[in-house]
Amino acid sequence: MTLLKSITHSQRHSQSAYQTHNERENQHLVNQLQQTQHALIESNDRIIAEQKQQLADKAEQERELILLRADKANYLSTLSSMQREKDWLWQEKTECQSELKKKDQLIEAQNQEIADLRQTVKQMTAEEARNRHFFITSEIIVSFSPSHFRVSGSTVTRIDSEGYASCFTKPVSKGIHRLSIKTDVPRVLIGVCEMAEHTKFLTEEGAYTSPKATMMYNNGSLYVARSANFQNNPVKKGEEWSAEADLEKRTLHFFINGVQQPHFTINIPVPLVFAIDVFNKDIPIEITFWGEEQQSHVTLQGTGHSL
Repeated sequence: MTLLKSITHSQRHSQSAYQTHNERENQHLVNQLQQTQHALIESNDRIIAEQKQQLADKAEQERELILLRADKANYLSTLSSMQREKDWLWQEKTECQSELKKKDQLIEAQNQEIADLRQTVKQMTAEEARNRHFFITSEIIVSFSPSHFRVSGSTVTRIDSEGYASCFTKPVSKGIHRLSIKTDVPRVLIGVCEMAEHTKFLTEEGAYTSPKATMMYNNGSLYVARSANFQNNPVKKGEEWSAEADLEKRTLHFFINGVQQPHFTINIPVPLVFAIDVFNKDIPIEITFWGEEQQSHVTLQGTGHSL
């Protein structure tokens, strides 16, 4: 009985120990499982957090990419706008250059038209002058010897060479009259002579030898009643040479290319004729003007010498 109890007690003790061991083992397994589960949960949380961070980073990258694309689109739009503006400016520049070219061509055409008009006016003036010269010489140079002179159009030409010979305008008795000539030949005089006196010099010595004449030689010498004691400027080749008679004041002034000469004659005869004395032959003398003036060209006082 006692043995049986002992065996029973031993069995119970063994069972209790086994049960306790199993409980400890189970508890250890539970603890390990809990630790593993906790580790798995932490690992899973870390993975989830990392995935969330990756998703957030990806979303941020996508936002940045969207912003970059927007910036690119804006840049491309700005670039396109700038290109359009550049094309517009280039077109404006081309149009301005074309307009300037047209204006330059118009100005050139206008300048050419002005030049043509000036040339036309010059030709008309020259033609008018030629017509006037023809009228003057054919109507005014009325006294000359055909054996000494040839009068043609606006020119008077000496045709012989036997000393000085004279040709004369028609008589004038009032107003202001001017005779202007051009010649390349030396030994020429222009001036005035008393009307009644001039006829004797048509075939004799030049009118400058008359006591009733006053004339200026091309070398500048002023003859007053045969005397040449006064000196004006000499007339150069191609210059216009004028004698202006004021029959009211009875003065005779001389001009070279419009410049008044210092010495002049007072107490000239009235009525009178203008005279041209010529020595050399076959060289024409051009009469550039003869006629009545509205006012005198005299502006300087000068020195007067009585005839």
